[in-house]
Amino acid sequence: MSIQKLLTVLTLTVAAVSCSLKETADGYVTKDSFYKTEEQCYSALRACYTPVHYIYNRPFLLATEACTDLYFCNVSAEDGILAITPARPGAAANVWLYAYKGIARANECIACIADSPIEDSVKGPMVAEARALRALYYYILTSFMGEVPFYTMPVKDIETMEVIRRLPRTSASEIRSVLYDDLKNNALPFFTDENGLRCRANEVKNQHAGYALTLMLMAKFAMWNSEWNDALYALDLLEQTYGEFSENNFPLDQIQWRYKNTAESIFEIQHAWSADGVKFYGQVASVMSPRCAGEWIYDGVYMPELARTGTNSSPVKIGKHFALYRSANNSKAENSANAQGIFEALPMTFNNETYDFSASVKRYKSIIDLNAIESGVTANGKALDRRILYKVGMGNLENGNTFETIKTGGFFYGGPQFWCPAMTATYDSNNYRIFRYADAVLMQAECYCELGLSDKAISYLDKTRARAGLAPYQYSTDIDLMREIQNERARELGGEFHRKFDLVRWGIWYDMTKSFNEEPRVVANIRRCHQFYPIPDTECALSGGVLTNDAYNE
Repeated sequence: MSIQKLLTVLTLTVAAVSCSLKETADGYVTKDSFYKTEEQCYSALRACYTPVHYIYNRPFLLATEACTDLYFCNVSAEDGILAITPARPGAAANVWLYAYKGIARANECIACIADSPIEDSVKGPMVAEARALRALYYYILTSFMGEVPFYTMPVKDIETMEVIRRLPRTSASEIRSVLYDDLKNNALPFFTDENGLRCRANEVKNQHAGYALTLMLMAKFAMWNSEWNDALYALDLLEQTYGEFSENNFPLDQIQWRYKNTAESIFEIQHAWSADGVKFYGQVASVMSPRCAGEWIYDGVYMPELARTGTNSSPVKIGKHFALYRSANNSKAENSANAQGIFEALPMTFNNETYDFSASVKRYKSIIDLNAIESGVTANGKALDRRILYKVGMGNLENGNTFETIKTGGFFYGGPQFWCPAMTATYDSNNYRIFRYADAVLMQAECYCELGLSDKAISYLDKTRARAGLAPYQYSTDIDLMREIQNERARELGGEFHRKFDLVRWGIWYDMTKSFNEEPRVVANIRRCHQFYPIPDTECALSGGVLTNDAYNE
């Protein structure tokens, strides 16, 4: 069904949306009982942010990062091993439930705040913010699940909710196109220099989303639809706001999530934890950290910056396609096999200590090359990619002690970017930085490459490379340039919930994951339909059979 026909049906039935497609309308507030004051409107708007906390969590990380070419995780959870079916939808159950909760709240805010008696100068930006949040939830849904039901009106009564339950899937490209225009025409004009909202995300009061998130979502929607010039329209406006991308303006060490609401932030999930307060936590820090044996010992290494007791979660590990240091046969000497990683060979050296692996093979333990870290040059004379120090968990960088799993297996953990100092159990109080400026810069590089403007593409690619301490990219062919942009997105954004979305958008997720993921169950279970998660069977049943998962039946 086209979007125009869908909206006509909804209008004729006094259409509405539900929080989940199975939730009752009892207890809803409306413009007749609420939205009378500025405070009430802000309270409703703040509620639009809550559902996103429950989407970006450990299962979502496993689904979007651990089932790609970069990471893997030895777990039994279906999201970590691609044991996904409509009956066992894994993270899709949460994504569906909470994304539609967010959409329902945003739809209500858009309609009810617009009709509220507060000043136009106040409610205009509030409605625009709600539009941006609605677009965020649809971005998550369409990126994760592909075609989904689409609607934009508020809940009014149970009768119209029944209509919503029976809405069919709508083309993801149509949804993106409609929302791009909605953001451009109905949100952007309300973020102005005069009201102080045409600014970076960290300059907005109370960490509310607005101008920057709107532009980022417009660009994301356009790139999914291969509308490169439309994407550049939004990205150029972001560049005007954020300025020159450099180490001076956006220090690399501040990509660590422990630093909240930095200058580079475009949208981040606000987390806080206290013993007697509301807890929002996603367990990302715990799954990105090695197991803890207590007393600050993580996989054999004393890590005083982390929690004393830590966690025993099964950790995510980095595949050798992404980052490796030792040769394919784990001999003492490094060799050409190290060049196969997306990152250059990492700053490790081998000592003369051996460990038993088999009766016929002698293998050597490794240590972190502190000289390479200090000098910025690896043993083979190449510049050290500074992102290694944040993206890759090697051990204690103060004394060079390397995690045991690295010494004996050659696998790294998620890096300090994701670790949470003094974390209590799994209560991860880091903010999760979902969108940041480096992402936008690399999106510009990709758009220009797709338009055949290689010099322009390289100029943006080199911005993130320069901050990482790397030399300018040397052009050879457009194919190689696009591959380098794809690899650079991995180096810059790995672990930040983007990798699967990127690979699916490029049409290479299945092949790359099957070729490079190092969890045998992922390789055994993977099917092409897994590029998008299914709609849960329970929701299909509630739709009366309108919603189906045809790709999972092939």
